[in-house]
Amino acid sequence: MSARPWNTIARKSRPFRDAFAATLRRMHFSPAVRPQLLVLIDRLDDDTRGIAAIWRELGRAARGRGLLQPSYETVRRLVHAQRERRRLAVSQLKRAAILAAEFLWNTRDRKGIVLDVFDGADIERRRDLYRRATPRGGA
Repeated sequence: MSARPWNTIARKSRPFRDAFAATLRRMHFSPAVRPQLLVLIDRLDDDTRGIAAIWRELGRAARGRGLLQPSYETVRRLVHAQRERRRLAVSQLKRAAILAAEFLWNTRDRKGIVLDVFDGADIERRRDLYRRATPRGGA
């Protein structure tokens, strides 16, 4: 097998690279979701409503304000991300409250509690204790 000079490979790949760049320039992607709609998604989502209901209500509100309605898939991703942030925030608060109570009432070794606060080793051990209960709507 003979080795090709590097400039032969580079010359053959240049048309492909240029065609790919031209294709990217012609592609149109969906616009970014406006911040007003993100706030509205937060207000509409109470963890009991379905994503489709949120999407329909958001679409009516967006059209009423003269904004573009985001796709269902975009709203679905945003709602899931927002719900995950809420769950994480609640879990972090619950963990802090439990560790503070254990520290104050001496239910465990204080050195172990302080280490758990900094290294987070308790998160794996006590996952069910810190987890937020699922809402009744099953979201």
